[in-house]
Amino acid sequence: TETLNDWPLRHAQGDSLRIAPTLLASSGETLRQLALAGDGIACLADYLTAQDQAEGRLVQVLARDTLDVRQPINAVYYRNTQLASRIRCFLDYVAEAMTPA
Repeated sequence: TETLNDWPLRHAQGDSLRIAPTLLASSGETLRQLALAGDGIACLADYLTAQDQAEGRLVQVLARDTLDVRQPINAVYYRNTQLASRIRCFLDYVAEAMTPA
C-alpha cells in the first residue's frame, strides 16, 4: 500500500518521509533479500532484520533520525460464530504479552 512508502524518519518537515521507490514489492522478505543482495535500502520491521543485523549482514542507517513506530496487530475472525476456547485463549495470551510493561 501507499503507506509503506512513508518511512518513520524525523526530518525538517515532520516525522514521516514519503519515498519514491524504484522497485516495489509487497513482501518484507523480498525487500530483505534485495537489501542483502546490495540492491538498495529498505524500511523493515526489526523482527525481519534482527539476525541479519546481529551477524553483520545488514546495518541500520539513519538510526539517529529513525522513529520507534509500533503497528497494530489484528486478529481476523467471524463475529457471528462462537469463538473456540483455544482461539480465545491464544488471543488473550497475545494481548497480554503485547501490552507494554
